[in-house]
Amino acid sequence: MAEPVVDAQYLKEIEKARRDLRALISDRNCAPIMLRLAWHDAGTYNAETKTGGATGSIRNEHELSHGANSGLKIAVNFCEEVKAKHPRITYADLYQLAGVVAVEVTGGPTIEFVPGRKDSLESPEEGRLPDAKKGAPHLKDIFYRMGLSDKDIVALSGAHTLGRAHPERSGFDGPWTKEPLKFDNSYFVELLKGESEGLLKLPTDKALLDDPAFRPYVELYAKDEDAFFTDYAASQKKLSELGFTPPSSSVKEAEKTSVVVAQSAVGVAVAAAVVILGYLYEKGCIPVPMASLRSAKARQLYLQEIEKARQDLRALIYSKNCAPIMLRLAWHDAGTYDAKTKTGGPNGSIRNEEELKHSANNGLKIAVDLCEEVKAKHPKITYADLYQLAGVVAVEVTGGPPIDFISGRKDSKQSPPEGRLPDAKLGASHLRDTFYRMGLDDQDIVALSGGHTLGRAHQERSGFDGPWTKEPAKFDNSYFVELLKGKSQGLLKLPTDKALVEDPEFHHYVELYANDKDAFFRDYAVSHKKLSELGFSPPSSGQKVGLALSIAAILVLAFVWDQLTDISPDPYLLWKQYNN
Repeated sequence: MAEPVVDAQYLKEIEKARRDLRALISDRNCAPIMLRLAWHDAGTYNAETKTGGATGSIRNEHELSHGANSGLKIAVNFCEEVKAKHPRITYADLYQLAGVVAVEVTGGPTIEFVPGRKDSLESPEEGRLPDAKKGAPHLKDIFYRMGLSDKDIVALSGAHTLGRAHPERSGFDGPWTKEPLKFDNSYFVELLKGESEGLLKLPTDKALLDDPAFRPYVELYAKDEDAFFTDYAASQKKLSELGFTPPSSSVKEAEKTSVVVAQSAVGVAVAAAVVILGYLYEKGCIPVPMASLRSAKARQLYLQEIEKARQDLRALIYSKNCAPIMLRLAWHDAGTYDAKTKTGGPNGSIRNEEELKHSANNGLKIAVDLCEEVKAKHPKITYADLYQLAGVVAVEVTGGPPIDFISGRKDSKQSPPEGRLPDAKLGASHLRDTFYRMGLDDQDIVALSGGHTLGRAHQERSGFDGPWTKEPAKFDNSYFVELLKGKSQGLLKLPTDKALVEDPEFHHYVELYANDKDAFFRDYAVSHKKLSELGFSPPSSGQKVGLALSIAAILVLAFVWDQLTDISPDPYLLWKQYNN
């Protein structure tokens, strides 16, 4: 089969397929089997004969009937739903992208994905995949044949943190970890504990402990989840590209190298500036305060915590199936903002008992308590940032658009008065009063209303009952499609929903979003970001911060050099003197 033309349009289709896979995996709770599909398609590679690998051949009936692939027809059929919407994408790319997304939505590391794999209908012979009943020599034979290493073997084995074995497929039964829908390092933690009731340890798992080349990696990954995530991401990328040479790899490597070199130069400059200034400040040579540099370092550490919290929120939302209530939490914390008085807004105050008792917040204690699990692991993150990040992740994990998230919100214990949130029993005038008070407009009102594509109303919370769409665990434009259809059995339409159709200003956007999902996703991402930042002035964006740090480093080093030159005719000798 011909290689796909990886042009701008193909890359756009890949990103749309990525969103659809997130929605599918979240809706069907099928991350483990999607990851297994990706692995079993790629893991047949033979580096000597250049056969097998990530070619999409696993969809062939002949290959699906191999013993190691028992049950994978389920995953192949799931992927057909996405393939039907994106026919140009090769099966080979689709299956590997499904594996990448499965790891991502369950809280694992981000894995770089480069498309361009060619499909094949030629299946390799049976017997190339690992046999769980065998030991270390067998694992090495299998993975060395692919061109992978001992580190790859152990890192990739860590993905058994997801899912469980099924007796009708493998002859074994049970999960490897206590939370088999979360991607973390618990597989290694459990391995080192030995036998645990209810948890599975296959002969190939035990081999990782018995083999002296494998065991150091098991111990490292059990202690250091960051190290595991880093190595796992590298190993899965290698596995997913077996037999595949990414297009224009030399150009991409050159670009990547130049970026890395530039980043390294900036990093070294900043680090050197901090060290030199710190040393001279302590020696009393220059009266320069370190507050600004410490602030930059603190900001960097905070951003790292935000990214870890993002992973933990993905895992939490996927495993607890709680995207709708997490999105509602974010909205209700932010939606109290009053642009005139500068009160309310996304400040974490919704956690206060008083505010949680507001009738519009019925049931939200569930979401607040779920967020406490993440807060306990990342105590430096403010509640205000955490709740808004939860909303962003809820949209992302269910197939919605990526939403730019900038951290830095302050917490408050002062709750706004009750009555600032929308009342579902009222109409267009009420919606405008509520959203205009926040500083939002008609387009924001309609775009944000599209968030009702997720979840359902609960009688005991709002007095209404039922979902707005047929697939309430997927973020798409079906809310608007259903609105224009009118009454649909089993689907909810609140007075505030009907107002969007009846009001001529709103109706225009409803029709646009029903006909154009891309337009809805684009506008929703903008409106959600605005809502999440009401009353909050974000710090500089990433590029501005990077540029500022680069300039600051140069200025600081120039200043230090100038000071040293003024003090001594030979700055190096002075520096050497201080180091002695």
